[in-house]
Amino acid sequence: MAGIITIDQEKCTHCGTCAKVCPSCIIEMGENGPECINDLSCMSCGHCVSVCPVGALENSRCPSEEMDPITQPMLDSRTVYEFMRQRRSIRNFTPEYVSEDKMKQLLEITRFAPTAANSQGLYFLVLSDKALIRKITDCVADWMQEEIDNKSPRRRYFMKVLHVYRERGIDIIGRNAKQLVFVLTRRLNVTGVSNSEQALAYAELYAPALGLGTTIMGFIETCARADYAPLRELLQVPPKQVVVGCLLVGYPKYKYHKLVNRQHLKVEFR
Repeated sequence: MAGIITIDQEKCTHCGTCAKVCPSCIIEMGENGPECINDLSCMSCGHCVSVCPVGALENSRCPSEEMDPITQPMLDSRTVYEFMRQRRSIRNFTPEYVSEDKMKQLLEITRFAPTAANSQGLYFLVLSDKALIRKITDCVADWMQEEIDNKSPRRRYFMKVLHVYRERGIDIIGRNAKQLVFVLTRRLNVTGVSNSEQALAYAELYAPALGLGTTIMGFIETCARADYAPLRELLQVPPKQVVVGCLLVGYPKYKYHKLVNRQHLKVEFR
């Protein structure tokens, strides 16, 4: 029975690059070229196929025919540096809703964010129901009140938040969101939170190219990660899944004109 790795002997130069880049260490160089020594441990990352300089190697779990060629040169460092510094957390939006097609376009990029052991396994829930979003923010406020009543270490901070939300009538929890994106994953996925953070970072960086603005909804996200039952019920989260992220998406109302500075780099070399 053929394994997942096949080699075109006429093309293969036996350079061994595929074996060197395999993160699972399951490719070894044999007499006839690369060999997979443990099919079950392949994480389908595609490194081996992508790195082959002569296109001699195929992996049935990530075939070359499903890979796009690299057609654009790497951007220069200054362009990337300024682009990344332009990212802002957007909390003021126009009344326009983001269409399903545009939202799919934004979330499409998250598929290519790094995940632990290429586990992927993220699911997205997009809410555009104003009444439901209001129930969600009220639910998070109730959770904060419970945290205060239970003498949580965060109670002083939550008291300030609830004062703004309930007494001053300012939606500091949901930021008057018209649309929210929730990220879910399997409960057994122990790296789900870090996977979600990477995925949403990709979405946040990509959003301006689509004319969109985003911000991580920290209060809602923290409540969700606490597995707060009333919030789970509102979102109708399946028992085997948990919420690991929440993103606010919309069309920015204002334009920023300067690159804001941050604390100086703190680094130690040893």
